[in-house]
Parts: sequence; structure tokens; C-alpha cells
Amino acid sequence: MKLLNVGCGDCLHEAWVNLDLQGGRPGVLRHDLARGLPFADGGFDAVYCSHVLEHLPRDEAPALVRECLRVLRPGGVGRFVVPDLEAIVRLYLDRLERSLAGEAPAQAEYDWMLLELFDQTVRETPGGMMRAHWEQNPLPAQAFIEERVGGELTGFLERLRRGEVPPQPAAPPGGARDEASLLRLGRFRRSGEVHHWMYDRFSLGRVLGAAGFAGVKVCAADASAIPGFAGFYLDVTPHGRVRKPDSLFMEGLRA
Repeated sequence: MKLLNVGCGDCLHEAWVNLDLQGGRPGVLRHDLARGLPFADGGFDAVYCSHVLEHLPRDEAPALVRECLRVLRPGGVGRFVVPDLEAIVRLYLDRLERSLAGEAPAQAEYDWMLLELFDQTVRETPGGMMRAHWEQNPLPAQAFIEERVGGELTGFLERLRRGEVPPQPAAPPGGARDEASLLRLGRFRRSGEVHHWMYDRFSLGRVLGAAGFAGVKVCAADASAIPGFAGFYLDVTPHGRVRKPDSLFMEGLRA
């Protein structure tokens, strides 16, 4: 099989062609996805695109989805993973109601869900308020947050305790409107860290269908029409844990 991992970040596998804006690492091809995919039509059996679409402006994401379809052979599988807006909103509303009812544990979980809903869309400095929240010792609702973000939090806390986490860059002054400050802010906002849109199973399914994918459906993290997918450990770890538990997993086929 010929397999393509679009916007791989740190989640890659040697059996796949791994493409990312930040190249220079072994096994990773550097490429700006805004220029489309640098491959011929119909060359891949599967395309995997995880936590990429939310980093694109809403009107740019469909073009990348169409590119993923283009490079698939007929019958090929496109797998798309994004933060699950529906799950985030449902948890936020649940913790809101429980916090209003006076449940103290729910209030700490509410604080996290509010960050999960908004922080990565509005932040103006790397890590945003999420990172500042994680640096609390003790971390309120730590077990709940670990359930939401998986090993990302565990790894961060381990590095933090070993003194391997550099200080968080200072946010620009709130009232700064000079040209240099606005330019720095604009560069950060388009650097790839910020979320420009969010998706649920209806809106993502609509984007995939409009691009031409057939048989679009929601999948579990360890289930896929891509043969042997779970064994690549892209969405699950070798221990069976979901890498990004806050995710929505959807697939479609090129007809």
C-alpha cells in the first residue's frame, strides 16, 4: 500500500509518506499545504489528515480535503481527525450546569472545558492560557484533563518537573497597536498553532461529502477501513490508549 500522512507533526510512521510544514526531520517531507499536495492524481491507497483542518481558515479547508481526494486511487480511504466540537460543547454545558448546582469538582472541570472551547482560537502567545493552566501545582482536575488530552499533558508535566520546559513567551501588551506588535501578532496567528475553525460530525461530514468523498462515516480511534491502521499507532498507542481523546474521527472513500 502507498500511504500519505498530511500534516504529520510529531505523529508519523516510516510506512507512510509523511508531509509537514515543519520539515527537516528524518522521514518528513517539508511542504506548505496551502500549495496543494505535491503528488499526481490517484497515487495513494490512503490519506490520513489529523488535527490539520482546524488550523486552516474555514474557506481554505475544503481545498485541502479536495486535494486529499485527488491523490487517492478509486476505492482509496481518506481519514480525517479534528477536535470534536460536539463533545467539547456537551461537556462544557454539563459542567456548567453542575457548577451552577454547587458541585466543587465540576467547577475545576468547567474551567478546563472553557479553555478547551476557546483558548486555541483566541491565544496571542505560544501555549496560550492552556499552558499557564497546566503549570499550576497541583493542577486542578488533572485526571479529567488527562482523559481529555491524553499523553500530551503527561509528557508536558514530566518535562516541567525535570526543568526542561522553557519559560512561556510573554504575551504582547493588551493595548499594543503599533505596527511591529501587530505584525508579530499576525505572524503568530498564521503560524499554525491557532485554531481557525472547529468541526462536529455534521459539519465535517458535509465538507467531506462536498469534496466528493463517498460513504462518509464516524469511526472509533482504533477502527478504520485502512487495512492494519491501528498497528501504525497514529491514533492509538501500542498500549491501546487513544492519542488525542478529544478527537472526532471520520472516513470517506474515493468512488
